This record gives sequence, structure tokens and C-alpha cells, in this order.
Amino acid sequence: MKKYIKVVFCLILVSILGSCSLDFNPKSSLTDDSYWKSETDVEGSVTAMYYSLSKSLSKGYYDWGELRGGNWIGNQPNGPDQYDIITNNIKSTNSAALWTNLYQTINRANLIIKYAPSVSMMPSVKSGYLAESYAIRALAYFYVVRVWGDAPLSLEPVEEYLVETVFKERTSSEVLLNQIVSDLETAEMYAQPISSGTFSRSRVNIMAIYAMMADVYAWMHEYAKVIEVVEKINSLAKSKPYWKMLTLSSAASESTFSTQWRAIFSKFDRNQSLDKLNQERIFYISYNELENGTNGNTSYFCTGVAKAMPSEQLLSLYEPDDYRYAATYSTGSTKRLTLKYWPDNATFGTGGVVSDGDLILYRMSDIVLLHAEALAASGQLEKAVAELNKTRVRAGLGEYTALQFLTPDELISAILKERTIELIGEGKYWFDLLRTGHAGDIGGIDDPNKYLFPISKTHLDENDKLSQNDGYGTE
Repeated sequence: MKKYIKVVFCLILVSILGSCSLDFNPKSSLTDDSYWKSETDVEGSVTAMYYSLSKSLSKGYYDWGELRGGNWIGNQPNGPDQYDIITNNIKSTNSAALWTNLYQTINRANLIIKYAPSVSMMPSVKSGYLAESYAIRALAYFYVVRVWGDAPLSLEPVEEYLVETVFKERTSSEVLLNQIVSDLETAEMYAQPISSGTFSRSRVNIMAIYAMMADVYAWMHEYAKVIEVVEKINSLAKSKPYWKMLTLSSAASESTFSTQWRAIFSKFDRNQSLDKLNQERIFYISYNELENGTNGNTSYFCTGVAKAMPSEQLLSLYEPDDYRYAATYSTGSTKRLTLKYWPDNATFGTGGVVSDGDLILYRMSDIVLLHAEALAASGQLEKAVAELNKTRVRAGLGEYTALQFLTPDELISAILKERTIELIGEGKYWFDLLRTGHAGDIGGIDDPNKYLFPISKTHLDENDKLSQNDGYGTE
């Protein structure tokens, strides 16, 4: 009977918070007296936390951050939820309105933060696990804030079914953002120095924490802090030969560019020594069909019935000599996002490429362009243009000069265009439009109430303390 109650409780928690801290086997329960006794227990819980994050982003990476804003044409029969996202007709029954897996990630981070400190292990190892947990909790909440705005805040793990702890009201986005900053500062405090190249970029380290900080501060328009964090990033990259933006000489051919730039995104070898070699990557989510499953990579963009096809708005952004165009899209009249992520002559569909490519959350070029935005917003136009030119020159384009921009806003618009081209398909575009104030004029959404996603009808039905975002119903 006790095991039956535990199973039912788990199902309740999964449906409400997207998290169940209990395992059906009492011997492996995360709250059982036999658990949280060894480093192996903590490592297993950290792995489970990353697993939940990978499930969150297997579709959310594209649904939340990529598809909105006019860059894509939807395919209603083969991707109805994605079609509604692309056409800004999102309903509370859309699968993208669910925050289940993000809150499961948060709950697993909360468990580690609560229990890992009492587990006996090397202090440096323990600190590393805590750094990862605080950073992943911050990242999960950062997605929550950008997608839904106000949302429940939980800093303690849900370990038993109590109405007052399971069901929570929405906390303001300002409070959530302050908590995100606090978590990242704590993660920075716990993060261990990297002393060799044998580390995995699919696990959070100090550089990933700095990248998250830069992203969060940019979202908050605290651009002076973005500049400070990028100085830390540049200092660390200079002292350790593990991170470097891909650079090519101005005389590099289009073929050379294509080979080296596409290598950033292609399926990455799990060998840690090779992780050292891909210096452009900072942090990515790794997928494996036989382990944590697949993501929407190929079904969204590559098959003959792709859910999203490049729009004319997107394709028209490219200048004639931009090497990235031919290194990103398929040849022929029907364009698809097939060259940026997959090897030449890849086949898709039955018997073809499995959709378990890595999803890059942060890379050095992203940070360079965030830095450019922060400098421009701070009135440092010459420095901002110098940063902006780094990705342009690498792609075979001519340099801008500061004299071409009369105001910081004009320069930020140019940086936004560059980010769109450089980071297309990397889950950044919609968030970039929101952050820079262009969700309306560029993104095509006239009603600011539609900038956020609706809260899922599932969550509203389960928790009467929640209220729907303005502009949406409960259909």
C-alpha cells in the first residue's frame, strides 16, 4: 500500500511541478535514508538534473527561443504546435506552454543543493557539483522568466505532498531575476578552476557560468555588468588555451570558412580531449539516442516535411558575399537549415540522420556580439563596432566603421542583424528581439501581451493559485 501511495504521489508531482523526487524503488529513492550517502549518489543526481534539462530543451530550445519573429514558415500538418508559434496563434493547450520539465530540472537542482553538502567527498568535488546545480537552477529559471514572465519560485525540493508547498502562486519576474543572479554568483563562488583540457563542455564550468551571467545581465539591460563579465571571460580565455572565438584570416576562402565554421556545430565526439579542441563552444547539451534521447533538430528543419522553413525575411538579411549563407542552407530552390548542423550528403527521414545532435547554448561568438551590444548601449561605439566586425570579417564581409552609425540604437540594430545571421537555429532569435525591444517592429507582434507564452491549461487546471498571462484564454 505504501508503495502504491508513493507511485500516485509521484504522478501527482510530475503533473503539477514536473518533478518527482521519489523513485519507485525505495532503495534508490532520492529522499530515502539509504540515499545521499556517497559521491556516487550525488553524481547520479547531477546526471538526472542534466537529463531533465535536456528534455526541457529537446523542443523548447526551438519553440521558445527560435521560431517566433518572422524568420520561419510553418508546416501546419506536420508541426501544428510549431505552426501556431510561428504564426503567433499560441493557445494554452500548445505543448510549448508547458513548463513541466524545467521545474523538474529545478527540483532536482534543489535536491542536490539541500543534500550534497552533508555527503562526505573531496571538498573540491563537492563544490563542483554545487556550482553545477546552482547554475542549472539559474538557467532553468532564466528560461521560465523569458518565456512566461512571472512564475512560481521554489528554492526547496518537493519531497512530500503538501498543498502549501506543491501549489504556489506566481512570483514577479524581477524577484526571479534577482534569484537567478544570486544563484549564478553562488555558482561562481563554488566553481573550481580548470587545470587541464580534460573537461567536458556539456557540463557547467566557470566559463559557462560567466556566459550565463553575461546573458542575464544583458536581458536586464545592466550593460556595465555585461562588460565586467566579458572582461572575466576574456581574461580566462587568455590565461587558458581552451576557449577562443574561431578566427580566420581576411584572405580565407569560402571553402575554408565553411569547413571550420560548420565543424563548430556538427555532431561532437564525446572524447574529452576533443572537447578541448573545439574552442568556440562554451556550453552545450549533449544528446544520445540510446541515453537521454533525441531533440527536434532534424524534424524541425531538415526533413522533406520540416516543421520550419526559412522565410524570405530571414534569407534577405544575408549580404551577397556572406560565407555563412552557403554554409547554412541547402542548395536548390527549397532552402532548409541542413548545412550548418549536418555533414555533406546527409540523408533525413527513415534510415537517415538521427536527431541527437548537440544543442549549443553558449559559444564565444555569441559572447562577442553580446559584448558589442553592451558597448553600444553604453555609448562606446568604436569599441562596439570592433567587436561586431569580428564575426563579419570572419564571414568574408567588409568592416563597419563607427561613423556609419549615428546613434547607439542604429548600431544595436546592426548587431541584432549580425546575431540573427550568426546564431540562426541556435535558440537565440526571439529572446534577442525581446531584449532589444524589436519584438513588434521586426518580430511582427503588435500586441505586447503576446510577447510572453501562455501558461499551459494543464497547469491552470491543477493549480488555482495561478493566473493566465494577459492576452490569452484557457482554450
